[in-house]
Amino acid sequence: MSATRKNILLVTGVFPPGIGGMQNYYYNICKHSSHNTTVLAPIYTNADCEAFDAGQPFRIVRKPFLKNEKINPFDVFKMFVYTRKLIAEHRIDVTIYGYILVGIIGLILNWMYGHKYVISLHGKDVLETRRFPVVNAIIRLILRRAAGILTNSEYTKKLTMELGIPAEKIKVVYPGVDDVYEPMPKDPELVAEYGLAGKYTLITVSRLVRRKGHDMVIRSMPRILEKIPNAVYMVVGDGPERRDLEALAAKLGVSRQVIFTGRVSDAELPKYFNLGDLFIMPSRLMERKGDVEGFGIVYLEAASCRKPVIGGNSGGVVEAVLNERTGLLVDPTSIDEIVQAVVRIHSDYDFGMFLGEVGYKRSKEQFRYPVIARGYDQYVAGL
Repeated sequence: MSATRKNILLVTGVFPPGIGGMQNYYYNICKHSSHNTTVLAPIYTNADCEAFDAGQPFRIVRKPFLKNEKINPFDVFKMFVYTRKLIAEHRIDVTIYGYILVGIIGLILNWMYGHKYVISLHGKDVLETRRFPVVNAIIRLILRRAAGILTNSEYTKKLTMELGIPAEKIKVVYPGVDDVYEPMPKDPELVAEYGLAGKYTLITVSRLVRRKGHDMVIRSMPRILEKIPNAVYMVVGDGPERRDLEALAAKLGVSRQVIFTGRVSDAELPKYFNLGDLFIMPSRLMERKGDVEGFGIVYLEAASCRKPVIGGNSGGVVEAVLNERTGLLVDPTSIDEIVQAVVRIHSDYDFGMFLGEVGYKRSKEQFRYPVIARGYDQYVAGL
């Protein structure tokens, strides 16, 4: 191993074959990194972990903690035991913790053995603990003792600096876009299945949780339909808000214009992105819960399919969507702004094409994982 190539251990509670943005983020960093990486990840009882792990170019160690991403009081202790053992067995130089409070393991091992650790932050994890002074004090200690900190956006970096962490200690490593996201014609079978022929399709691809703003798009639909009678809103994904969203669409009389697809496999997602004429997700900050979009890679996945996008002017979305360049940013609590943005892109074809083309070039030039992993590798090599 060269002087700069290190043995890295990633300790994470989320990892494929689990589904989600953080899962893909950690997987692709490991896949494209030049460092020798070992991953300590949970067992998913509803997926074939063994088959997935066998095909990877790095080592994955599965243990019974956070089963199916659900925590119990004994998990941190078990993770501590597993982590200490892997550090010794594989002569780990640096351990990266994928959740801030799990970083308590890194803190303890640093005190005991001087072992270096890094904390990976995503925005929501920083905000949701602010209401708890004791927890916040522990987090500050974990971050101060860390050899380095990775954040998924400048927004998350700013939140981290507000905890008293110096900027030079923090490295922004943006999420990237898989190469499978490319422009393609609308799939005729899916167009027929969902009745999209002749429709102007707004689309959101995400979990159905409140911060994503599905409810605000549905509330905007009656006014959008006044201006764009053939508009439909396709909601791709599933989650705890689905029943309430369906009820809201019925209450507003737009059930026929709001299509819920349910969960879609990763392999099928590029086809679904390409069904849309416009991608929209007016994410907002849920202050009481500390729930925020730390970045929003889904906007860049849409841009990789040459779709103009509309995002909420909150959190790290302002870095994923460049206002008037790759999309439009709106007040996520304003029906007026959402309607105006949709109507503007629909009515100005050239403007929509411009947004899609600039977004496509930016996503391909700046947000491919081989590019992102080089910055990550350089940072880790210097620790």
